[in-house]
Amino acid sequence: MKNEMDHGITGLTIPSYIEDILTHNYCPYFMKMTIIRENDNYRFIYRPQNLRKLRTEDLDIYSKMVLLRSLIEICDKTDAYLIKADNYLLEPELIYLSGDRFNEDNLRIMYYPDSKKLSKARKIMLFAERIKGSNREEREFFEQFRKMIENGDVNRAALFLEKSILRYENRMISKAS
Repeated sequence: MKNEMDHGITGLTIPSYIEDILTHNYCPYFMKMTIIRENDNYRFIYRPQNLRKLRTEDLDIYSKMVLLRSLIEICDKTDAYLIKADNYLLEPELIYLSGDRFNEDNLRIMYYPDSKKLSKARKIMLFAERIKGSNREEREFFEQFRKMIENGDVNRAALFLEKSILRYENRMISKAS
């Protein structure tokens, strides 16, 4: 089928309940996919449909903050579907978007197993490191964010993000008036 992507992996075992959740699209935060398993060989066939790969290099600091907040929310919500954040990779190249807003309705993660089983906090911190820009304001923000999350307190980091987003929005409103 056109508009499909295909990846394979060997040597890992994915619990059958996760296969079912993903292939039946019970968890709406992952891209639709088919999993073909033969012993310990897996083939993942993704169907991005109207989704496009997120280009983090095109984002300003505000968009990056909103993206991080949304990803934390999505990771929390995948827990409710029994797919913990330590089960899948969270990399910029695995994030897809429909529309222009970074929220749970528009973002999808391309599920790919995480053999290292990194914690949610560690994944978010590494994701933030990968998307940070080089200007002073971004470096300072991401350094503060890293300090918040490196202790493993994702809730504290999410609160920091929320406050930073509100401050940025208030600053933009002040400039506009």
